[in-house]
Amino acid sequence: MDIREYSFSDEIKKQLGYIIRENRKSRLNNLKNSTLIENNPYTKENFCENNLICHYHTLTKLENDVVKDDSIYHLLLKKLDLYFQVTQEEHENNIAYIDSIAKKLLYAGEYIDDDLAKTIKDEIEHVYYNKDVIAEYNIKLLKVFIKLQLVLKLDDDDLSLLINYRDFYQGLYQGIVTHCLGVYYLNKLQTEKAKKCFLLAKDVYEKHNISKGLISSYLIAVYVYTNNYYESVPLCNKMELFYIETKNYKRLMHVYNYLSDYYFLINALDVARDYFNKALKIIDNDESLERYKYSIYYNWGFRCFKDNRFEEALEYLLTANEVCKANNYKLQTINMILIMMTKLRYPVNEIKKIYLEGEKYIEFSNDSNLSIFKYFRFKLKNSKYYRKYAIDKILPMLRDDRSKMEILLFFYEDLYK
Repeated sequence: MDIREYSFSDEIKKQLGYIIRENRKSRLNNLKNSTLIENNPYTKENFCENNLICHYHTLTKLENDVVKDDSIYHLLLKKLDLYFQVTQEEHENNIAYIDSIAKKLLYAGEYIDDDLAKTIKDEIEHVYYNKDVIAEYNIKLLKVFIKLQLVLKLDDDDLSLLINYRDFYQGLYQGIVTHCLGVYYLNKLQTEKAKKCFLLAKDVYEKHNISKGLISSYLIAVYVYTNNYYESVPLCNKMELFYIETKNYKRLMHVYNYLSDYYFLINALDVARDYFNKALKIIDNDESLERYKYSIYYNWGFRCFKDNRFEEALEYLLTANEVCKANNYKLQTINMILIMMTKLRYPVNEIKKIYLEGEKYIEFSNDSNLSIFKYFRFKLKNSKYYRKYAIDKILPMLRDDRSKMEILLFFYEDLYK
């Protein structure tokens, strides 16, 4: 590509400097194990071509602040096969288009409108800004947002974008990147990190008049996962009214599920079941919400287990297993069914049937659920090792997880009864 040396504002320079720094560092690290450091083309000295482009001190300043000479930016970007070959007007037009897409995506996120998200995904699937690297990084972020909404797996490049480019994004995009990070951390159950991200995103969204209906539901989820009912219940009550007012029944379904959990906890079972049924009714009226039916049944079953209502727990967990379409949740559910059947002293042949179903989902499971499943494998094979395995592996794993105290008690009972 022929390079035209456009001049840049300081704001553009800061963004280009950030992109240059992170790309250079990434490539430097990728070559560390295969190339001697003195031959690595992405060390500061080699990247500057031994002062032919600029002194490495100038590169340091460019990567962290700004330098006056616009031509250096063009030369360094070209070495990374990246370009900013647009006028200020062209760049602003690119950003304006991406802004319009971003606002539609945030609406799709708030209303859990997967059809709209898929339409936008198709629209921007092959949108690339080869001559406007700043616009390209903004569109990349929106593609990650879509993946998270559609519950698609993030790859290493997606995670690198969220983590390493977090401070690159400005304005509304600062809200979007911290929102995406919050969802990622929440999925990993790193709730403190998730909470910080969601609160930052909330502040940005408020400044840009983005509806509170989007980020509030994620904050509720964090409070619920951490048993912080002091903050979750008032926010649920507030958002219940808001979602009814805005006809956002998909988010309302989540609120009903959380309120059902709370009222079950305080033994207001009739109120809890009422919210449970309201959540199911919303799902039954909207096919796009079918995937949430699993969590509604699983959560109720798990609540019954914690309340020593084992027969009812088993009933709802079996239903959860039937409606579950996500392989990564299967072993978690089957483990709970195995625990219930063991507590209820089901015949071994019936327990084995459920166990054999679980064998199909081993490759999709996380380490924690796989460890619990292996306990039943050893036990059902009459291996004496199952006791030592539980003592060495499972009990230490569960002791530090307050949400799994009842499961921990099951293992103590099963080992020492």
